Amino acid sequence: MVAASALAGYISAPTNFSERNAGTATRRHEKKPRPAESVQIMKGFPSSVQGRILLIDKDNLNTDGIYAGKHTYRDDMTPEQMAAVTFENYDPNFNALYQKGDVVVAGFNFGTGSSREQAATALKFKGIPCVIAGSFSETYKRNAFNNGFVVFECPELVTHLRAALTDRAATTVSSEITIDYAKSVLTVDGKSFRFPPLSPAAQELIVVGGAEKLVASRLRAKT
Repeated sequence: MVAASALAGYISAPTNFSERNAGTATRRHEKKPRPAESVQIMKGFPSSVQGRILLIDKDNLNTDGIYAGKHTYRDDMTPEQMAAVTFENYDPNFNALYQKGDVVVAGFNFGTGSSREQAATALKFKGIPCVIAGSFSETYKRNAFNNGFVVFECPELVTHLRAALTDRAATTVSSEITIDYAKSVLTVDGKSFRFPPLSPAAQELIVVGGAEKLVASRLRAKT
């Protein structure tokens, strides 16, 4: 309207309208080269992680797909029970495929939707060391670190796996991955991919078990 008014010399509306197909927006990061960077690893934080990849082949997977809403307000569920129902709304076969220590790799905009913290804590309780995705909902990312769970983005890895795995299911077991947190490099299929380094603040949240425990420890230190 502003552009149309400026051209006409008085307040007016546009006269031409272009049609656009409705669709779901998927936030994707631009592919930018990352310089090599060494990171000092805090005591108690793993310098590296190794495990199988479980590829969750879906973009815009919401928190209800990760941890179903029917469980969200059940305060009587133990960590083991929470872990047992992960991804049941997305892929009922996930828990049959899962082995402790598997690294979850997901698509773009992972964890969109509601802000339920259980979508992060249930994966932590399950023993998943981290989730790597093409991109995350910012709310999910904050919830994860605030609850002491590692997540980080590596869109190049997601693109590689989707190209390499021609026979993909909702959840696909893939190669072993090695994550070097000190060098901010992960390796799979003989290829290396860089990811954003985990800051000292992020590492500290993981080591102490989340933001609530971090605040409590600092308050105790002052007394």
